[in-house]
Amino acid sequence: MTLSGSERVFQVNAERELADLKNLKSKALQADEKRMREVAAEFESLFVNELFKSMRRTVPKNDYLNGGLRQDIFEDMLYQEYARKISHSGGLGLGEMVYKYLLSTQKEKPIK
Repeated sequence: MTLSGSERVFQVNAERELADLKNLKSKALQADEKRMREVAAEFESLFVNELFKSMRRTVPKNDYLNGGLRQDIFEDMLYQEYARKISHSGGLGLGEMVYKYLLSTQKEKPIK
């Protein structure tokens, strides 16, 4: 069976649009994976920060650093940054586990 000229043009256009759609889907999945990795790292950062807060509560306070609100604010910011650095440099591995879980929950539907 041979295709007429207009049918062939329609088929070529449909194939081109399908290829464009697959390309867009691939880019979207890559963007989703990048965002999932960022979310997983941020989750690990929050978890590590909570660990630091719990540990700091066990350390007795003294007046050596003048204590008070200034010290509390400084310590909160310092330990938050420590937690962020730990999680973005490999950390405890929790972020990687969360990322793999998020990746496994993605249900990719093939484009035909």
